[in-house]
Amino acid sequence: MNRSFLSLTTAVALSVTVMPQITQAASFDCSEAEKPDEIAVCNTPELSALDSEMGALWFVYSKMPLLMGASGARHDAAEAFLKTRSECGSDTECLRNAYQQRIATLKEQIERFMPSDPDGAGGGWSSSDLPAPVQSIVAGYSKQCEDLGGTLTPSADRPMVMTGDLDGDFAQDFVLNPQNMECSAAATAFCGNGGCQIELALSSKDYQDPTDILGGAPRLVQDEEGTTLEVWVDGSNCDTTNAQACLGQYGWDNGALDIDYESREEED
Repeated sequence: MNRSFLSLTTAVALSVTVMPQITQAASFDCSEAEKPDEIAVCNTPELSALDSEMGALWFVYSKMPLLMGASGARHDAAEAFLKTRSECGSDTECLRNAYQQRIATLKEQIERFMPSDPDGAGGGWSSSDLPAPVQSIVAGYSKQCEDLGGTLTPSADRPMVMTGDLDGDFAQDFVLNPQNMECSAAATAFCGNGGCQIELALSSKDYQDPTDILGGAPRLVQDEEGTTLEVWVDGSNCDTTNAQACLGQYGWDNGALDIDYESREEED
């Protein structure tokens, strides 16, 4: 478990500790409770405690900066929980199960998608935190270095990772960028004149057959239409031959990955 997660877990524990126990649940004001589910939560100490724990976890989860593009998914998941809770009415067993499931999901998301180091070196996560197919992609970088007769520098043995929901299925997709990785056998093992060997693994494909992107400076951009991955790629990908820069844009359209290239006179 990394230090970042430990610090966030501590923050959650402190948040739960300081929450008022009776008149204020974490997610709503008990003095204004009117619905059967809200009244049941406020009148049942166990449910009130679960609500406080959920509220503290939600605060941490909603502040996680790595989850670019996931704001909509987070909101939808929160709305789905409120709908489930409302359907439970005053049934305390139903409410208990709903809270426990929501808490388990939030904990999983916090652990799984904890941001990497501030310097982007990727040291804040473990390969075991990733889905198995994504772990295989990470292992592939290592094997590539081994095939060259080298070893990875311990402090630079994992790619930088970004997550976001590109395909709109409310599950995280992964962008792996080996720019920071170092192989003793070749300085250009993962990055050359054409860019770095960036991999995009989509949850809708069970993270299988990732999209290979040769480029640099990937970033996730969110707007009202969804999330797009932008990567600076070789100018040959753009129609304009004299373009000084070419921006590849990877988004989701009609159930499939859509790739567009845009000529730019200079990098923004």
